[in-house]
Amino acid sequence: MPQENTKRGAVLAAIESAGAIADLTAKRDGHYEHELDLEIIVFGRNYNGKQVGPYLRLFDYAPGEEIVREGEWGGNTFYVVVSGRAEVYVGADQRSSKIAEVQPGAQFGVMDVLAGVPRDSTVRAPRNQPVRVLEVQRPALRLLKKLPKFGETLDTAYREHGRAVTIQDICRDAGLDKGAAAHLEAISRFQVFPKGHTLFQAGALIERLYVLKSGWARLDPGTRMSAAAGESESRKWNTRANEIHVGPSRCFGLDAVRRDDDWRYTCELTERSEVLEIPILELRSRPELRDGLLQAFSKTAVPNTTGGGEEIFKPLPIALAQEKLIESGLVDATNLLVMDMDLCVRCGNCSMACHRVHGQSRLVRRGIHVTRPVSLEKNAGFQSLLAPAVCFHCKDPECLTGCPTGAIARFPDGQVDIDPKSCIGCADCATQCPYNAISMIPGKPAPTHAFGWRKWFDVSPEPLPPPVEQTEDLVAVKCNLCAETPLNPPGASRPAYSCEENCPTGALLRVDPRAYFAEIRNIEGLIFKDSTHAIARHTSHKDRGKLLAHAAGLGATLISIGLAMMGAIRYGLETPLIGSWLDLRWITGLVSLIAMAGVMTYPVRKQIYKRRAGPLRYWMLGHSYLGVIAGALLVLHGGVKSGGLLTTALIYTFDLVILTGLFGILSYTVAPRALTKIESQPLLIEDLLERREELSNELGSTMAAALPEARELIKKRILSRCLSFEFLLRQYLKRESLDQLIRSVNREAKEAASKLPAYEQGNFFSAVEKAVTIRRLDALIYLHLAMKLWLAPHIVSTSLMLALMIVHIIQVVYFAVR
Repeated sequence: MPQENTKRGAVLAAIESAGAIADLTAKRDGHYEHELDLEIIVFGRNYNGKQVGPYLRLFDYAPGEEIVREGEWGGNTFYVVVSGRAEVYVGADQRSSKIAEVQPGAQFGVMDVLAGVPRDSTVRAPRNQPVRVLEVQRPALRLLKKLPKFGETLDTAYREHGRAVTIQDICRDAGLDKGAAAHLEAISRFQVFPKGHTLFQAGALIERLYVLKSGWARLDPGTRMSAAAGESESRKWNTRANEIHVGPSRCFGLDAVRRDDDWRYTCELTERSEVLEIPILELRSRPELRDGLLQAFSKTAVPNTTGGGEEIFKPLPIALAQEKLIESGLVDATNLLVMDMDLCVRCGNCSMACHRVHGQSRLVRRGIHVTRPVSLEKNAGFQSLLAPAVCFHCKDPECLTGCPTGAIARFPDGQVDIDPKSCIGCADCATQCPYNAISMIPGKPAPTHAFGWRKWFDVSPEPLPPPVEQTEDLVAVKCNLCAETPLNPPGASRPAYSCEENCPTGALLRVDPRAYFAEIRNIEGLIFKDSTHAIARHTSHKDRGKLLAHAAGLGATLISIGLAMMGAIRYGLETPLIGSWLDLRWITGLVSLIAMAGVMTYPVRKQIYKRRAGPLRYWMLGHSYLGVIAGALLVLHGGVKSGGLLTTALIYTFDLVILTGLFGILSYTVAPRALTKIESQPLLIEDLLERREELSNELGSTMAAALPEARELIKKRILSRCLSFEFLLRQYLKRESLDQLIRSVNREAKEAASKLPAYEQGNFFSAVEKAVTIRRLDALIYLHLAMKLWLAPHIVSTSLMLALMIVHIIQVVYFAVR
């Protein structure tokens, strides 16, 4: 373990000898020029009872002791060598090789902080001498950048490191030696450009080879494609986009390495990007280097053509999905939560699970909606995905930049998290987050009430938490991937997330966006890949465990029913099989009872949020199949005679349980898919009801302000039509976007509207739009309700059936013993 030196004199002396940060201790007229920054960085301050800083610590490392390890997340600290020389190694422990030494006054680890990537090397003290280093935490960067020398050194180091790493990857891929790498480093330039920067213009001479190290680009040969294209347009596989989206590792201008050529398209960067520029004339003078690069980029180069080839211009559905994913920032998540809206039954259990685990839900079921093709094949189906407003754990998190205390940081497991002990409630991180994924809550939240066994059978919605109204004593909270909770105990074989574990249908998944979205995976190059987005494990919603559960459930159902029917045909129900009393009626009754016991484990599992108990979707399947098995065997158990009044009531209540359960399965299968076909943006039922009320009030106001003849026309021609049952069915049966539906009704009513005064026609068509929208909202609301309509009868009939079954069992046992 390194020894920390806490003597103030030693720390100040170390800063004075630490190269780029030495200006922090500069004096003028006997006083420190940066006294306030120095105090915070070196000594720290107390802010509302919480310590802010210090952000700099002095450590002595013994000979051979490790300072940083390759592969660790290094987004929070960098180091400055004060005395001694630190050695840099790459590779595994047994096969590591020394590649450099860090001299006194030099920094290391800065790139890991700025780029948000794991350490790319191991740094340790030499075996024969100690090393003294300054450890500098991320929050100090904001203050140190005020120092001219530090800012200049930081920028230079960033560019040099970026160029060196990029060239190292290129040369490794091309099989080039160190001499070629050195020449390439001498002639190339590493640039960092902001979002919206035009890298090159169509028609200009190609003078440089551009290699996109990180970021995304849009190549436009002419007319822009609109990401807001209508739904019918976005599904046209026979239409090709007139833009090209490309990702990291792509190369531009390779066609001009051997001969002069002009750019055929304009390249605009769609986010902050790092680019390596290689002059083509310099490259041509080195045939060996030129040929090596031609080979290295043969698979990642973007052809300089405006033709409509398959490899260049993608079908419109794919291109629109690429644009949405890139411009929304979803592709830059390291761990993205996605909800397949065809599977989501809008139960809210994901938010409740988050609330129960953390005490305050960090999952809001609103966010970025993407409609994308299921696969890259022509005429493929479409997937409606919602990325909720929950932390993406971005590769380069904006929320980290403004935190004055370092409370929010990237933790060792890769998740971006907040330390409540250091958070001073300034809300800088919440305002910086572009996805509204950080909330401010009271520092001492109100205690939550425990949920008793009655909640297992309660059909009422969970109460909403009270709104946060206080403005002081707040702390920031966000998704931390359920780290340091019982869901992820030390040594767990896989990560578990409360939202994903407690989704009854498997609609929620934590994914790596660059692996999950094939349309993005397809436009990335093959080099420069790192592990910064390898936290999540899923690549599709095709759940193998769910398929196996279906196979096991179906097999158990067929086998149990088949054996029972064969036994009934061969032996009858009351022929003793073993001993003098165990007949098929007893066997079917006992097996049904066991199956019913299994069925009732589902509501028990549904209340388990804080520890691993297996994904809820598997329990849901077991609940369904065991219910079918119990129902079929009870039918055989009862035989052709229903028995007395008690037995008859029991059979009828059980039939009702089965029927309501089957209706629930049907509604869970049909309603979500119907919703995704007619909704433009997934909304909560509360949002739909509120919007419907607003539109109803607006429609009333419009009619009140209209002339009597216009009001009468609206009632007879518009409201009678739009609020009819036939028009409601049209929402479900005919695939139309809301805009298409409004245009259709406007065309039908145009002739009637022409009889109104010109100044009154605007109100008339406004009423048409509101009436059509209200009916679309009705269609969505009814589907939401359909997914809950079966629940109350199912639970009531289940409760009644259990009570009758207990009485029946007592009765049977009593008569059997007597």
